[in-house]
Amino acid sequence: MNKPKLDHLYRMTDMVGIAEHCLIATPDLREGYCVDDNARALQVALRLKEEKLVDIYLKFLVSAAGKYSYKNDLNQNLVWENESIGENFGRAMAGLADTIKLGLRDDQKLTGMFLFDQYVKYIEKVESLRSKAWLIYGLLVRDQCSSKLGSVLENYIKVKISKKKIGQMSKYDFKKMAIILSDELITSYEKNSDISWRWFEDKITYDIGRLPWALFWAYSVFGNIKYLNIAKESLDLLLEQIYDKKLDCFSFPGYRGWFEKNGKKALFVQQPIEAGSVVEACTEAFSVTKEKKYLDWAQKALDWYHGRNILGARMVDQNTGGVYDGLEEKGINLNQGAESLLSYLLARLSVQFMPRKARQSVGVSFNKGSSFVQ
Repeated sequence: MNKPKLDHLYRMTDMVGIAEHCLIATPDLREGYCVDDNARALQVALRLKEEKLVDIYLKFLVSAAGKYSYKNDLNQNLVWENESIGENFGRAMAGLADTIKLGLRDDQKLTGMFLFDQYVKYIEKVESLRSKAWLIYGLLVRDQCSSKLGSVLENYIKVKISKKKIGQMSKYDFKKMAIILSDELITSYEKNSDISWRWFEDKITYDIGRLPWALFWAYSVFGNIKYLNIAKESLDLLLEQIYDKKLDCFSFPGYRGWFEKNGKKALFVQQPIEAGSVVEACTEAFSVTKEKKYLDWAQKALDWYHGRNILGARMVDQNTGGVYDGLEEKGINLNQGAESLLSYLLARLSVQFMPRKARQSVGVSFNKGSSFVQ
């Protein structure tokens, strides 16, 4: 797989972080910066081994650290706003966990570990299902990380905080916390689902693939068959409901109404993050189940960016490397914001990070011409 074009990622990034929005393809600093996007940008930079970008995005998360969570919005005057235990918290923790695992230098890994462990005690306050999904991933990645690195961190923080607090930071059972959050997703699923609606909420909304994605991750570690069954049931329903068989393409719920349990679905505005999260969910489903159908679905979702959508519009700007912000009723939204770009890059990288042998075992090579190599 070819390395994705990063011109727009660099265009949107300055010494502060990645800007949230663009006016067409020019960063619109009037809209400021946010933790959501910088956490995702950190995950991209780590996977692509872009060391300078890792430093910038990690620095942004350090500066966002608040009293009990991460402040989400940094305005154009570089003043922080909106500290909350929302989705910004889950994404930040996932990005920090990836830093511990994939950091290019030990200082990056240690910074990620220090921040992650400092805020892990606030996970019990999280209410957002999507934040819980990100945290399941983050906790499981954190649990995989070197105990030797943890010992280095303990020695370092002895000069910063008391021994009592060191003990408090190191006492957490990350796997147990991940099980609690996974069970909470299951509870929400059982509360809202029935024979015709196998979903976690009474409406399918934003970042649609994230909830089954998290349960596939949980199953891969714990082997709880209930996690697997509900991950598959929910993802299979999702794929069935959002694929337009007549047009042979995905038609994601638009944010002007989303997709309600009664069957009412908004066609517009369809956002790139929906396609990206479906790619990630399907690649994780394949990694767990080895069922080729999930890679087929992943390719169709990634094709959405390249014109396989209800308007036949290419969402990736070949000149800038950016991704348009959405499908409107009368055409595409020409702005190329951070979320759109990062959802596409993370989707591509989720495929790239799958072992080649696993792909070849089901006869998938992603030859030139496939959207996986565009």
